Amino acid sequence: MQFLRPIAHRARKIFTLRRPERLWIHSCAALLIILALLGTTQYINHTIIDRQLIAETGIKTSQSQITYAHEILLIAERMTSGRVSSAAPIEKAIKQFERSYAMTVFGSLWTDEQRTHYFGSAEPLHALIAEFVDISSRFSTATPAQYAGLTRQLNDLYTHRGLGNGLDSAAALMEQEAHADAIRLSKWQRSVLIVSALALLAEAIFIFVPTHLAVQSTIGKLHRQTKSLRDSQHELRQMNRKLEHTAHQDPLTGLPNRAHLATYLGRMNKEEKSIGLSVLFVGLDNFKAVNNSAGHDFGDELLITVGRALQSCVDDDNIVARVGGDEFVLVTHEPAHVMIERIRALFADPFEVKGRRIPIHASIGYLKLATNSEDPINTIADASIAIQTAKNSGENKTLQFEKSLRDNVERMRSLQAELANAIKQGEIEPWFQPQVRLSDGHLHGAEVLARWRHPTLGLLTPDLFIPAAERAGLVIDMDHSIWRAAMAHAVLWQKENLWHPSISLNAAPETISDPHLIERLLLELQRSGLGVDQIIVEVLETTLINGADDMAAINIDSLSECGISLELDDFGTGYASLAKLTQLPLDGIKLDRSLVAPLPDAKADSIVRAILALASELGLQVIAEGVEEDIQATHLNARGCAVAQGYGYAKPMPAEEFRVWLKTHANAPLHIAPRVAQVISSP
Repeated sequence: MQFLRPIAHRARKIFTLRRPERLWIHSCAALLIILALLGTTQYINHTIIDRQLIAETGIKTSQSQITYAHEILLIAERMTSGRVSSAAPIEKAIKQFERSYAMTVFGSLWTDEQRTHYFGSAEPLHALIAEFVDISSRFSTATPAQYAGLTRQLNDLYTHRGLGNGLDSAAALMEQEAHADAIRLSKWQRSVLIVSALALLAEAIFIFVPTHLAVQSTIGKLHRQTKSLRDSQHELRQMNRKLEHTAHQDPLTGLPNRAHLATYLGRMNKEEKSIGLSVLFVGLDNFKAVNNSAGHDFGDELLITVGRALQSCVDDDNIVARVGGDEFVLVTHEPAHVMIERIRALFADPFEVKGRRIPIHASIGYLKLATNSEDPINTIADASIAIQTAKNSGENKTLQFEKSLRDNVERMRSLQAELANAIKQGEIEPWFQPQVRLSDGHLHGAEVLARWRHPTLGLLTPDLFIPAAERAGLVIDMDHSIWRAAMAHAVLWQKENLWHPSISLNAAPETISDPHLIERLLLELQRSGLGVDQIIVEVLETTLINGADDMAAINIDSLSECGISLELDDFGTGYASLAKLTQLPLDGIKLDRSLVAPLPDAKADSIVRAILALASELGLQVIAEGVEEDIQATHLNARGCAVAQGYGYAKPMPAEEFRVWLKTHANAPLHIAPRVAQVISSP
């Protein structure tokens, strides 16, 4: 009995099931049972009708045998008496008799009793019928004198030998079998009706009752839930208002956020009040440094203070929104220049934050709406482009949006998308600018510079595509691609005995900080065939200033240990600390062109002399960039500068042009042509 308990428990669970999600199971089961009952009933009824038709046909066939036998006897007597002279009627009757006999023997109600009756007795009915047909068939060939004898034989066979009785008995057996078949089908029909009644009763108990209970339970729950929802309707409305407020408000400063700002601008468009609106995008300069030095809590408090201060700059019907980390947008009907002066005055004094006075500057990008159909999102984006461009040009800058700024951004995005493929296709190619020893004018080396031979835009200089490479994260791959190409050209020139190459490779800050730099560079050197003493890696001064990057320092030390020389590029533009000049294994520094251009101006000369003296004390070679005039070269040589490069000697050249240049100048002294000669020879 133990095995029955789980079954009983399951049955009780199904019977008491009130979960609405299970109602479909009950309904499907009920539908399947009803369909099964309908199908069974239909099948039984159809069977009864078919069997009744079969029985009716069988009885008629059996009786027709007797009728056709009587008709044969009647036609035989008429032919004997001479009333019928043709044999055609009797032949027709014989065919009908034979067809009735065949239908009886091969019918659907044929039973073992009928088979015994026709074939199993001492003198079977089948033989009597065959003899009867045989005698009847003779009338077709007999003479009228023979008709009487044949008629007597037929009567004797039918009356005295048992053919008539046999046919009567066969008809009775057929009626008996039909009756028995009808009784059997009636019993089936009653059984189906009883089963249907029991199934419907079971459905009522196990399906419809649980379904009803489930529906009632669900209705009760719905009533309770409706009451609960009605009771909490006020609370929900309040919550929706809070959510709507949160969705349009900056959680830190309490100012409107970007979504609210876009809605506000859209409403101004709809009310046709946008014309003349000034949209000013204000971003704090070096806010990250404040966050890092004083902590995020301090930075958050500064943002709150700045937000309140900016609110004081506008009227109540205008808006100040915080749209990013340190970015705010002001929308006002006042002229932009008036608002800018007010904001500049606001940032002129330090902000009081938690008892400390924090000086901070802001960059401003602004635009003025000229129509009532400007898309709010595009308006915010245009102002954002203006401030980003202002920040890129330095701190505390103000810039008005122009369409060219958006074009520049779109062009930058386009270059970013094309840059990866350009590197793979070799479109970024190395150009070479000679470096000359000032003491004797001979070729010292060449700096490798990048140029992009764009398929549609033509030749692009680094200032156009380096920012795109930085944003796309492709600077490292681009540097190595240029280096490999430059090494390949240098080896070819060396094999042609044109020049024993010494090339300077520019390394971006990202490349210097790459953990795989040493491995990749040494592998590229090995594959090219150049020696470590034939390349110089130029490191930007900004790499040393901005970096607290330990990886960069490790790589610089590793390059030096491998015998690769290092030079500090653009010295004098980034205020590199003198301590780092002594700490890092540098072999030289490159004077920025901004220090060389004013020479021989006295102030510029004093700075250059100080740098040259410092380099001499540290044992560093100095290369002057941007040398264009002979007087500059002469002055630098007199002050002890060793190497110079610039347009005065040669412009950067593609590899093939530099190869031609090497054939003429690799072993000959170079001198800067007089200014007039340069102008005449220039294209």
